[in-house]
Amino acid sequence: MFKKVLLPMGLLLFVSNILYAFDSGTFHGKVIDGFGKPVIAVDVISSSDSSRSKAISDQSGNFAVNFHTGNIKITFKKDGYVPFNIPLSLDEASDLSLGDITLWKVPPKGGLFVVGSGDYAEISTSEYYSESSSKERQYYVRGSPTVIKSREFKIIDFQTDSPMVTGKTLYSVNSKGSMGCITFYPTQKYNLNRADDTYSKIADNVGMRKINLPPGRYFYCVGEITIRSKSGLGFYFEISS
Repeated sequence: MFKKVLLPMGLLLFVSNILYAFDSGTFHGKVIDGFGKPVIAVDVISSSDSSRSKAISDQSGNFAVNFHTGNIKITFKKDGYVPFNIPLSLDEASDLSLGDITLWKVPPKGGLFVVGSGDYAEISTSEYYSESSSKERQYYVRGSPTVIKSREFKIIDFQTDSPMVTGKTLYSVNSKGSMGCITFYPTQKYNLNRADDTYSKIADNVGMRKINLPPGRYFYCVGEITIRSKSGLGFYFEISS
């Protein structure tokens, strides 16, 4: 005949905590900005169905945060930076490296910016206008272009008035300011004259393009010029040879 064994409540909690600990692991890695520099004091939060753990990146950007198995979301956030989330589903707990996590700094204001070696460089805003004749309508850009000294570069598109950051069209511009062929469309459905261009969404109102362009002048138009367009805004820059 078996007898019931009653364990003290403290012992039960101790055993439960040990079993729970075997189901936990650690994420570690390093938080850097878009310029490759470490970002300190970033809140790193690991949340799952049964737990929530928090850590803070150190002076070198390194972090280590605990997690428990299941559906996990790892959040990286700091004031002045675009938050970043990683969703995971793990059924085994271990020590896992997330490598380098990039947090992009929010530009100081809306506009178009070149990602330099250590900061953002603003691209000048400009406007286009049209001149019509009985046979055609030609479009021109006003102002002086911002000079970029690299054919391959990144640009940050930060809009404060609309969440749509892909609605831009890049036009070539000749020495007289006349706008020519389209280099890329917002939708990327057309391949004619398309540049070596990659777009990625960083947040609802922040996008990044990696572009490789030949020397020349370009107008990054807000929207797309149609036959009915008369004037509009955009960003004017020149790739130096």
